[in-house]
Amino acid sequence: MGRLTGKVALVIGAGGGIGEATARLFVEEGARVVLTDIHAEAVQNAASALDPTGENSLAVPADLGREAEAERIVQETLTRFGALDILANVAGVRLYHSITEATPESWQYILEANLLATAYCCKFAVRAMQKQGEGAIVNVSSVNGQRPRAGMVQYDATKGAVIALTRALAADHAKDGIRVNCVCPGATLTGFHIRRRATERGISLSEAEEELRNADYSRILLGRQAEPREIAAAILFLASDEASYITGIDLTVDGGRA
Repeated sequence: MGRLTGKVALVIGAGGGIGEATARLFVEEGARVVLTDIHAEAVQNAASALDPTGENSLAVPADLGREAEAERIVQETLTRFGALDILANVAGVRLYHSITEATPESWQYILEANLLATAYCCKFAVRAMQKQGEGAIVNVSSVNGQRPRAGMVQYDATKGAVIALTRALAADHAKDGIRVNCVCPGATLTGFHIRRRATERGISLSEAEEELRNADYSRILLGRQAEPREIAAAILFLASDEASYITGIDLTVDGGRA
């Protein structure tokens, strides 16, 4: 039996990267999984790849920066599988602005994607889990939310807010049997970073990936970026019963970033 056998999980941001790796790992560990992402084709492809029969998964595109969409996705999970045991909030976007470059529009965009979508999904997941008397929520922040760096003020601020949201929800809902934790990844080799490097350098995706794999990571003790599945493994741990006595933490998974 897998660590999530009999569980129903909702994975936000499952169209690629860490979210897709999380959904795949959850299915491998026995869960039935609803995958959602704002990118409809990507999330449909991800669901088909990890569960060709569709027996244990459901892909539902959604823009979860809208509260009604978060309510809909939770209801679709309950309708299809009859429960919601695990919520993994993995979606997020990055902006590389200073505070003087930030605009009201860019603030609204990143707040909706990184904070409000997480908060809205938590709201409706908590309601479902309260009725069940138990549940596990794992939000994904970033090491930048713990230790901000130059040039990403909006990203860092929203990811710091996700950590605070996690701790507040853990305090509020421990009495309901709901554990709420957070994973803070460091540098991770995802499609987003590969595409960004390819665009910046005017090179192919394969060349960009090779450059990123061979870059200087001397500031990371393990000397490399994480693979998405390595971050997914931390999410799996906090979502599983192996972490039954853990709530309200932000777990750093950064290879020992100096």
